[in-house]
Order: sequence, then structure tokens, then C-alpha cells
Amino acid sequence: MKNLKIAAVSTFVMIALSGCADKAPTTADFMRMHATENKEISLDQKQMAKDWDKGVALKESGAKLVKHGEDLVKSGDKDMTTGKNEIVQGNKDIEEGSRLMAASKQEFKETYPNQKLELKK
Repeated sequence: MKNLKIAAVSTFVMIALSGCADKAPTTADFMRMHATENKEISLDQKQMAKDWDKGVALKESGAKLVKHGEDLVKSGDKDMTTGKNEIVQGNKDIEEGSRLMAASKQEFKETYPNQKLELKK
């Protein structure tokens, strides 16, 4: 697309120069044409370089975001596993505690049938 622009500008300049004058284009005319072409090429190259630099920066920041995200997921997975294990252990402890309390209360009642476990109010 940019080469097409350059060719179009060059052709336009040649037509304009040859149409405006009866004489052939001079070396200065060719220099002006080349300067115009080179200016457009230079602007295109500068934009390409800017796009390249922006691409490099985006890739670097993207890689950092991916790494950070992976670390968060790994940490989250670890926290989820730890949390689930604690829930399971907590439920086991509650069940065992309830069983021990009931067994202790029952044994106390059987061993000391005349004593009460409730406080008088």
C-alpha cells in the first residue's frame, strides 16, 4: 500500500513537472522527487519502528502478567487445597469431640448416678 503511494506521488510529480514545462525534468526536479519519496519512506520506517517497539513492550508486559496470573492461580490452588483439608479436619474434630463429650457424659452418669452435671440456677 505504501509502495503504491510512493509510485502515485512519483508519477504525479513527473506528470506535473512534464506538463508544466516544455523542457525535460532537470536533475533538481529528480532530486526533489527522490526527497519526497525518501521522506515518505522515512516516515513509514519511523512508524514501523514505533510499532515494533510498542510490540516488544506489549510482549514484555504481557509475559509479566501471565507469570503473575500463573503465580496467583498456583497460590490460589494451594490455598483451596489447604482450605478444603482444614474443613475436612475440622469436621472430623467436631465429630470426634461430640462423640467424646457424649461418651464422657454417659460414663459419668453411669459411674455417679446420684450426681447431677447441670448447674443449679
